[in-house]
Amino acid sequence: MIDRRTLLRALGAGASVTFAGGSIVGCTNRPVGENRDPNTVRVWGIWASDQEKEMQVIEAFSEQNPDVKIEVSQVPSNGQGDASSVITAVRGRTGPDIYFMDRFNGAQFASLGLLEPIDGLIEEHEDVSVEEFMAGWVKFATDELYYDGQYYGLPMDTDTRGMYVNLGLADEAGIDRSLLDPANGPMSYEQLWEINDAFNVQDDSGTYEKVTWIPWDDQASLLMWAMANGVTFFSNETCHTLLDSPEMLAVAEMYAGWIERLDFARLDAFKATYQPPNAPPTQTSFFSDRQLFQITGPWGVQSQADYKPDMEYTVTHLPVPEEGDEPFTWAGGFALTMPKGASMSKAAWDFFTFYAGYEGQKILMPQISRIPTNIETIEDPKGWDRDIKFFVELLGVAKSRPPLPVGTKLWDAMMTMQGSLNQASDTPENLVTEAQQYVDPTMQQFCPVTLPEGFGEPDPHFPVEDVPGA
Repeated sequence: MIDRRTLLRALGAGASVTFAGGSIVGCTNRPVGENRDPNTVRVWGIWASDQEKEMQVIEAFSEQNPDVKIEVSQVPSNGQGDASSVITAVRGRTGPDIYFMDRFNGAQFASLGLLEPIDGLIEEHEDVSVEEFMAGWVKFATDELYYDGQYYGLPMDTDTRGMYVNLGLADEAGIDRSLLDPANGPMSYEQLWEINDAFNVQDDSGTYEKVTWIPWDDQASLLMWAMANGVTFFSNETCHTLLDSPEMLAVAEMYAGWIERLDFARLDAFKATYQPPNAPPTQTSFFSDRQLFQITGPWGVQSQADYKPDMEYTVTHLPVPEEGDEPFTWAGGFALTMPKGASMSKAAWDFFTFYAGYEGQKILMPQISRIPTNIETIEDPKGWDRDIKFFVELLGVAKSRPPLPVGTKLWDAMMTMQGSLNQASDTPENLVTEAQQYVDPTMQQFCPVTLPEGFGEPDPHFPVEDVPGA
């Protein structure tokens, strides 16, 4: 007999199991496409640490659909844009019916022919138009799954970024708490530097003992600072990427100046000392009272509760270029998609919409400190953890990465540029030129392409001020 504990051990070992109306049976057969058993749904599931929470979604679906078998395989996430696992599976005709993936790769994966469009399934099984159906999720998230006139998945969660503050250290440094109150708006870069110069502690040899912030640490990045400064990465009019624009160059020069001022080598050594690679989650420079500010997402709320419950902290806005500027953040998240070769069956569609819809998100989101993308779930008082209320409110000012068929390549270019600026291995002028030369020729293969209508504008279906508790 296989009990629940055995099931979780099996998933953790990378095995495949089938969950059918409360019973579990072994499954090794791999039929393809329409030849697959329409009532068996093969899923490449959520990241390993949350398998048990995902199983609650599967159990709830199976109670309502006892004739449908759900087979889950644990496959490493493609969070860094690595598509090798799904490419291999699709070409080998062994891919799953449902694929949990980092959403910003959606347009690129679709352009490569790795995903099936879902418009036909919406038209076949839902009694509304495709546009009306997709309006049930926040728009920037569905935009990331839109390519060449069709949708390629349903968005799961989203996340915004905020700046966590160690209030004990702030009091020790004499920082006015009103400056850290999000009700008073974001602090400016100038104010951040004033705090930095007063708070940082270095010994006689220049080694950092305490720091204010690290511009590339955790969820902070060159890409984030570019979006904060209004950089656009693509022109609908010319169908060119804009990685060498004057605006992007100005941000690269600003970032290079920050790195020189902070001394990358010393700051990197500080990070390696207090938070070495592969350190346990309890060992961070922020948790060890060595770092005043930490930019990260809503999942940090749960981490604080789990690993540093005695720290007095708050979360405030990300710093902005000038005093008085409007707050800013950016949002990403994951999605369910259907790879080429999926069965596209009614059972698969039912599980797909259950998992990424109201019922599935309501089960999963409160447990993983993420923000739902299904609007009905956001509006449900039990649809998310109220401890992340500030991050939900930030959705009203959130930006997102442009959904382009070169989205992954653009991400890689920005990360490469960031690494080179950190090491001061080349000039900002050369690096923005190289980034453009790396991404834009590939972009030209897909032109003409335009971003989805209304991209970057407030979501007409989701007024944040109407969300209970936000």
